[in-house]
Order: sequence, then C-alpha cells, then structure tokens
Amino acid sequence: MLTNRKLLVVVVCASLFLQSAHANPFVIVGAFSYVLSSIVKVIDHSQKSTVIVENHGRHHAHMWCASKDDRIGDKDGVWVQPGQSLGWSFHKKKSTQFWCTMDWYGREYGWDVFVANWGGRHGRWVIRNDGIYNGDNGPKRMDLESNIPV
Repeated sequence: MLTNRKLLVVVVCASLFLQSAHANPFVIVGAFSYVLSSIVKVIDHSQKSTVIVENHGRHHAHMWCASKDDRIGDKDGVWVQPGQSLGWSFHKKKSTQFWCTMDWYGREYGWDVFVANWGGRHGRWVIRNDGIYNGDNGPKRMDLESNIPV
C-alpha cells in the first residue's frame, strides 16, 4: 500500500509541475525522465530478494552470514544441520552485499552469497561434501577440503 501511495504522489507532483511549465518541451522531457526514474526506484525497492543456503552434506555447517547493515542469527552463528537450510529475505539496494563464513570440519570458508550487481533477486547455494555450489546444477564455487568420515 505504501508503494502505491509513493507512486501516486510522484505522478501528482509531476502533473502539477507540467501544468505550471506551460508546455516547455525541455521541462516536459525533464519531468518525464524524473517521473520514470522515480517509478523504477519505487518498483525496485518494493521487491524482496532472497538468499538460501542449503546443507546437502553429511555434516552440520556452522554459519555466520551478514551484510554491512544486518547480521543473520546472533553473534554465535547459525547451525545448519544436514538436510536443513538457512534463508532470509531483504529489500535490495544498489550496494547490497551479503556474505557467509562457514566452519566445516574445523576449516573456515567464506564467500559472497548475494551482490546487488550480479543481477537477479535470488541467491541459492548448496553445500555438498565436496564443495559449495551455486544452486543445484550450478558451478562449484569452492572446494571443501576435509576428511569427512563415511
């Protein structure tokens, strides 16, 4: 509802501005550009992005995920058991970046899980015994070096 109100305010202000501009073509083009960019900003900020990290491995993953503004979980991290996942949603900005650090068999691994300029609204990661993958069929992001007991 708030998004619709913002959009209405932008359109009303632009129409009042155009009426007072007496149809000067430069003013009309400028006002149109402003209205269009405002609409794009309102739409972009109204959509939520999501990050999901799934543990398909045989061992728990002890994770700490954060951005410059937000921490996922508490200072002690989040334990993601085999077959479970860690996920969160947020409003994306131009500078949004989330990263995770993971303790896996006593070794620490870190990677970016979401960067705004990667495109798209979702980041999905799969932890397997041999590595961290970008989605189910995506490329392996990093190897997990461990002596995992069978």
